[in-house]
Amino acid sequence: MVAVLFWQFRHDLGEVDVQAGIDWITDFGPIPFFAAMAVLPIFWTPVSPLLILAGAIYETPVAIVGSAVALAINMALSWLLAGKFFRPQFERFVHRFGYSAPELTRGSIFTVAVLLRITPGIPFPLQNYLLGLARMPFLWYMGVSLPLTLILSLSIVIFGDAILKGDTALILLAISLFLALSLGMRFLRARLKDKLITGGSS
Repeated sequence: MVAVLFWQFRHDLGEVDVQAGIDWITDFGPIPFFAAMAVLPIFWTPVSPLLILAGAIYETPVAIVGSAVALAINMALSWLLAGKFFRPQFERFVHRFGYSAPELTRGSIFTVAVLLRITPGIPFPLQNYLLGLARMPFLWYMGVSLPLTLILSLSIVIFGDAILKGDTALILLAISLFLALSLGMRFLRARLKDKLITGGSS
């Protein structure tokens, strides 16, 4: 959604001194930026704008590696905070949005976790909270969450890089990659839901 809005209003954004803002953030260096990416989503900051900024500010390898490390740290911290240290507070918080921790069994742990990660409309921080509250084992949690999150993040980082360069071909490539991933995950989501229904009825 953020990527589409950027593309729709690209001419209006051109009138803003975007480069000055980018230079200001760049002056802080990559470590503070990716540290902020690791911490801010815990407090409900959207991840997509940060990924777009990473792609726009830093060279692609730095943006990808830095984002991967930051998101891994964020997911680990969220798991600890929601599942261990502040469980009652996070339970009340997710209930405000009409959610409760999913019930995980040995047979459904992978399916439920993947479904939660690829279902549209559930914010990234909320996904982390719910899996932490579900007491999902940490290695399972990271093993499922990290690859799926990084695959989706890659197209957003590429889009940010393309926006800064004004490279229409690269922008279209990033959007095409995102759409292809969305279609693939839609297919996977349908298969996993069928598996859950079949498993529940057997």
